[in-house]
Amino acid sequence: MRIMRNKNDWMQKKSIIIILVVLLLVAILATLISTFIGTIAAIGIHKMRMKSGGRPNKIIEKITNGNNNEDNSNSDSNNMKEKDSEKEFEDDTNSELNTGYGYEMDVLSDKNNSTEEKTVYEKGYDLPVDKQEDKTAKKELHEMMQAVWPIYDKSEKGDTSNVVLPSKTIKKILDKIESCSVPAFFSGREEHMRNADKFDGFLKNAQKGEKDSIIVYEVHEDGGVGRNKYIFDGQNMYVLYVGSVWNNDEDVISIDTTYTRIKEWNYTKDGWFTGEFCVPEPPERSETVDGRFRILV
Repeated sequence: MRIMRNKNDWMQKKSIIIILVVLLLVAILATLISTFIGTIAAIGIHKMRMKSGGRPNKIIEKITNGNNNEDNSNSDSNNMKEKDSEKEFEDDTNSELNTGYGYEMDVLSDKNNSTEEKTVYEKGYDLPVDKQEDKTAKKELHEMMQAVWPIYDKSEKGDTSNVVLPSKTIKKILDKIESCSVPAFFSGREEHMRNADKFDGFLKNAQKGEKDSIIVYEVHEDGGVGRNKYIFDGQNMYVLYVGSVWNNDEDVISIDTTYTRIKEWNYTKDGWFTGEFCVPEPPERSETVDGRFRILV
């Protein structure tokens, strides 16, 4: 009986010890879990603050203490850069003249142009010509001359050095150019232009102040052909002209390209396009140069 009682006492003590150990382990585990959860929560809050624009405590303390000169300095620097960019854009805009046919020429900048160059633009004649535009004009004119060559070749030219083609030959040349869907007219006679509706539309757009450009060919009595590119930039009208003639070997010779502003112009309801080119005037030239023109559209 005594042995059984001692055994029961030992079992009770062992059970109590096991229970105490389990409770201790549970308490430790609970502490660890609590610490872990707290750490995760702190990290999450920190990330949320950083995403929403929050600053670390040390930076906040600096700003609170008035040490925010760096931010003010950066802001002032950015404002200065924006103002410099705006000024550069204004300078570029003021120094460029849009010619209306695909490129801009810097003509009014004090840094890049002399007084003489400014005077040339104010006068409006012998204006600088873009190299690519000049190349394109001469190429297209040469192609047109080749197209009308068979007509010129078979025409009656006479023995005189000053060739004057018959009216029927001029008509055939105009017919050929008309078939290329571009306006054309004969410079030696006042008669309606071929494909006149295209040039009529251009002039009416210009009267409305709309920017536009168009190519018009003119045929001369000697069989030469001129290519005019009329450009209206919204305020002024310009003409880029290149002419060509046949030499003694009946090869095409291109005349130098000219770029001129039209001083004043008018387009009437009955189809007359009249005006005056900018030309040299006294005292630059002793004789008077007549820059007036009259074309029946």
